[in-house]
Amino acid sequence: MLKYIRHGSLRKQLSLYVIIMLILVSAMLLTSAEIRNDARAQRTQSTIFSLHLDLMETALQLKEAQLREMANSVVSDSLVGEAFREGGVEQIDLERVLDNIRDNNSLALLLIKYPNHQVLASSVEGAILNTDFFITDNLISFSETRLEVDSAGSPVLLHLTPIRRGDRIEGEVKILLPLNDVVNDFFPDLAGLAFKTEADDIKPLFGYPPNTVINSPRDVTSLLPIESGLRFGATYVPLRFNDKIEIGEFIFLREITQAIEQEELLTNLTIVAIAVVIIISLGLFTRSLRIAFRPLEAVVRLLDAMSQGNDKLRLRTKASSSVIKENGSSISEHYWDEIDVPYDEIRTILGAVERFRTSIDAQKTLLVVREQLENAKRIQQSLLPQSFDQHMKLDIFGRMRPALEVAGDFFDIFLLDNSKLAIVIADVSGKGLAPALFASQASALFRAQCHQNHDPSEALKLANRALCERNPEDMFLTCIVAVIEPETGILKFVNAGHCPPIVIRENGEIEQIETEPEPIVGVIPEFDWTCHQFKLEAGERCLLYSDGFDEAQKDSGEMLGVDKVLEMFSSASLSSAQVSESVATNLFEGIDNFSEGAPQADDITIITLRPLTHPQS
Repeated sequence: MLKYIRHGSLRKQLSLYVIIMLILVSAMLLTSAEIRNDARAQRTQSTIFSLHLDLMETALQLKEAQLREMANSVVSDSLVGEAFREGGVEQIDLERVLDNIRDNNSLALLLIKYPNHQVLASSVEGAILNTDFFITDNLISFSETRLEVDSAGSPVLLHLTPIRRGDRIEGEVKILLPLNDVVNDFFPDLAGLAFKTEADDIKPLFGYPPNTVINSPRDVTSLLPIESGLRFGATYVPLRFNDKIEIGEFIFLREITQAIEQEELLTNLTIVAIAVVIIISLGLFTRSLRIAFRPLEAVVRLLDAMSQGNDKLRLRTKASSSVIKENGSSISEHYWDEIDVPYDEIRTILGAVERFRTSIDAQKTLLVVREQLENAKRIQQSLLPQSFDQHMKLDIFGRMRPALEVAGDFFDIFLLDNSKLAIVIADVSGKGLAPALFASQASALFRAQCHQNHDPSEALKLANRALCERNPEDMFLTCIVAVIEPETGILKFVNAGHCPPIVIRENGEIEQIETEPEPIVGVIPEFDWTCHQFKLEAGERCLLYSDGFDEAQKDSGEMLGVDKVLEMFSSASLSSAQVSESVATNLFEGIDNFSEGAPQADDITIITLRPLTHPQS
């Protein structure tokens, strides 16, 4: 056998290998059939568990609302008010309030008067009133609903509402609802129900009891005694409400005898069908190999003959042998037996190899481009200010977070002389490499012009002229160019279509420094922007930002908006002594919390600053 495998033809080897593989696959399919059934059952059970849990929580919330409404109606009843005043109504009259409660035999309601816990009225017999569970010495000051386990070991929903007279609490209303009734209302098709306590004690509540011999708390099925012949699906639902403290688990039982029998029958039929398909596939595959390998074998023999120097051999499809005369001599051209050669398929194989080689080259090119983008990102980040200790009487910080590898946003903070500081924040149209290059060019121009012209308007005018002259892609940007005197707190600025500055004053008021709209940069070669100014007192704070901040959005499309920006900035600046770096960090955290993990749609740049009353230590 091994000799046959090693020295047989490729077609015969492949046929033998495929037969062996199909036999192994068949064995694996037969072996894994039960595993697949178990996995499918577990997935189904997981879905059922989620549905039961959601429905149970909804049922508890609905019942809690009904109990709360019922308690409120009792508290607001005029008879109850008279009962809690001296000389109030008699108990037999007061119990008329409980008539609607008695219509539902499963509910238990108790009207208790402080401080001696006198029972004024009850909707149940006295036996349940004597339990420590229902009457305690604890005084309540607000309405609450919780899950409890009564003295019989059954779960109940307990609601308590205080009875007030002015600011004084004079009593309480207690309502108890057995959860059996909740389950009956919301799960009417159950075959059985049991309650499993935190001590792993199982208490049957109604219907078929679960088998107490359970291998794990998450068994998919639970069997009754053998003589019953029934099989049940068991769903374990944790019992919790509001505070999420579990008091145990409900075990829901549904009869699945017929479903399991049908599933077993379907599994057996599937196994038989797989066996039939495998046998048919073996026959078809063997025949397909015989047909498909004939032209390949012919090609291989032809190439082998040509490698030995015989270039007179040809493949023929439907032609007969011929004799050709060359240079007066007779040369017999040899052909293989008549064969259909799938030339298109062979060309497809060669084309696939070529496309694969092309894809590898493209992948290498993509890796090079990514590496270049990473380098560009590092270079762009290095061009941003790294140190913000520019002036001893000014606390300032800036940060830019790109949406892609490189950004169209940029900012700059630099000293003009010992008494003035220049601040630039800009947003280039678009995202990616081209806006990043344009931003680098603009950043250099702004810095150069600000050093030569301390007037923001003149610096912006000259930088705009240079950008318009060398702007083949017709790109543009919005920006704010500002110059601040830390000694006086006077900030002069020009706004070219950018988001207006935001200032928090000493009295806590927050305002946007609105200006008349003026053109963006890179569009009109000659324009004189208007210079504006305002003053920051010691402790007041200013925010400059790009539109990536207020246009941050969730996956649903909801945007942050300017009002939310004002609210976040006000919240992050509660303490006037908080440093600007902490304020900027809090703002970025607020953006992330709002977006809830949604991808960042645009570059975000934030600069915060405030004058100091004295040099920083």
